[in-house]
Amino acid sequence: MLAVSGAAGVAALAGCMNDNEDEELLDETDLDPVLDDVDYNENYEEEFEVVYPAPELNPVDDDYIFNPYHPRWNPGDLGQEFGFEYLTIYHTERSEYLPRIADDWSIDDDTLRTEVSLSEEYAWSTGEDITAHDFVTAYKLDGYMGLGMQDFVDIEEGIYAEDDYTLVIEPREEYSDMEEELWMTEWAETNLTVSEAQYGHFVEDFEDATTEDETQRVQESLINYEVSWDEVMYSGPWVFVEANEQFADQIPNPEHPIAQDWEFFQRTGMYVDEEGIQSGEVDWGDDTPEIQDVPDKYGKGPLPYDGQSFAIIFGNSDEYIRDHPEVRKAITYAVDVPYLTESTATDGTEYDEYSAGIDSLYVEDYVDADVLDAMPNYAPQDTDRAAELLESVGFERSNGTWQTPEGDTWTLNFSVGNWFESHSKVISNNLQEFGIDVDHYVEEMPTWQATTRANLDFDVTVHLNYGQARNYHPYSDFDGIFNDTNLGLFTERTGIVEEDVEVPEVGNPDGDTVTFNIPEELEAMSTADSEEELVSHATNLAWVHNQLLPAAVCFPWGGGHYWVNTVDWNFDLESDDWLTSNRLTHYLLENGLERV
Repeated sequence: MLAVSGAAGVAALAGCMNDNEDEELLDETDLDPVLDDVDYNENYEEEFEVVYPAPELNPVDDDYIFNPYHPRWNPGDLGQEFGFEYLTIYHTERSEYLPRIADDWSIDDDTLRTEVSLSEEYAWSTGEDITAHDFVTAYKLDGYMGLGMQDFVDIEEGIYAEDDYTLVIEPREEYSDMEEELWMTEWAETNLTVSEAQYGHFVEDFEDATTEDETQRVQESLINYEVSWDEVMYSGPWVFVEANEQFADQIPNPEHPIAQDWEFFQRTGMYVDEEGIQSGEVDWGDDTPEIQDVPDKYGKGPLPYDGQSFAIIFGNSDEYIRDHPEVRKAITYAVDVPYLTESTATDGTEYDEYSAGIDSLYVEDYVDADVLDAMPNYAPQDTDRAAELLESVGFERSNGTWQTPEGDTWTLNFSVGNWFESHSKVISNNLQEFGIDVDHYVEEMPTWQATTRANLDFDVTVHLNYGQARNYHPYSDFDGIFNDTNLGLFTERTGIVEEDVEVPEVGNPDGDTVTFNIPEELEAMSTADSEEELVSHATNLAWVHNQLLPAAVCFPWGGGHYWVNTVDWNFDLESDDWLTSNRLTHYLLENGLERV
């Protein structure tokens, strides 16, 4: 089932449908431009101030497709958080969800049945009201694609609109005793990227499907749905109204209750990333910590934490990596993780000492201290230990290069997306200095996602893995480890870790082996009715991850520095509004941005 591997995981299938029946299905996905239906100020260039962001996003020639299930959907903040609005957002300091489109919500204490009342002030960029039916469409499509809360909710029966502005979500009976915190993470911070008007027919097709083949055909048609920048309905504060070879313009959405009062527009693609920062021409940016000699005109905003971790991820095509935890550990020991962290992470980031699967910023809250103390720490580079581990499997080093047990030069296919070019160079250099032959190459991220990741065409790669930037719960990390639609171990990567695993007894690396059933541990964690029970199951899975090392978690991921032109624009860098998972977007919505 395509739902098992998710949108990016099935990207290689996009465009593969050949028979007449499937072509007819794709014909139903044609769209007409809707930009003419947007009632915007066409004189914005003369009447509005212009802002130049550093991040690059220009959807000209459909470099980005505005369909969240399409392999070319990944435009970052400017496309997702700026173009599409949230049901609620989570404030990390206050530990509470703040209303956006949702006005209010109530959750039944016994059943977790949830009613969400929507604001009537929000509308799509075309002027059509945003209603509960739009959110039902979004939740159902995520569920049918294996990307949503289908484990906890009956997608067909458990999500519905009671009226135009009341959304109802009901968990399956067996999950009615979930922790409320965990339940809210499943639905509360939903980014509304699809409308019933443009995507509702896919829901009908899914519900009409009676076989797995029919369901797969609908999934394929949704993946192939190519929505251009001028065809999409925007729910968020910004609308693309121009895209050419030189630049693209985003103007405030005239239907957004907050953005409609702004009098500035964004021209993207003119001053890009580090080059733009160094030139001093940009007005704001969210960039890596590697930029040096930033002009004095830019203030330094607080460092956001994205709730994910940077990890070395192992593929399953190399039999030694797949079958031997010792080999995965050896590769990790050969990498200088402290230097990798210091040279590529935001200032003050500490490397992960445990690689336990739980985010290192929270691991001490959810894993028994004695077990943490007993965990091997793979982060400090230890090439002697790495050599011992490889030799224990039958590898030999000849003339400084590692040979497989069959006597062949061991070459690792190390393909990465270009978000992580500098990070992967450090890792590749470490491995080659240790004597491992590495075929290291970097691809544009959309290409890497659509081909390399979709086909699991790597022995080693790097990516952001595990974690979330909302109300923290260890279930979210472990669910990602094992069930993530792209890199989860129970999808295409099965073989590295099975559902039933044997590890040394918890807290004793030299003890007798014990067996854990991972799905059972996950389910028990999701319905734990005490902190003690939650910690017990989280400790078990953390130990499994540390001992089997399906991925080497290196450090918690920070979103980079905010660079803001503090000379020309008023921007309150001390505002608590920074402390949210939605970063700059949230600040603008709460406070605006004013010309000095």
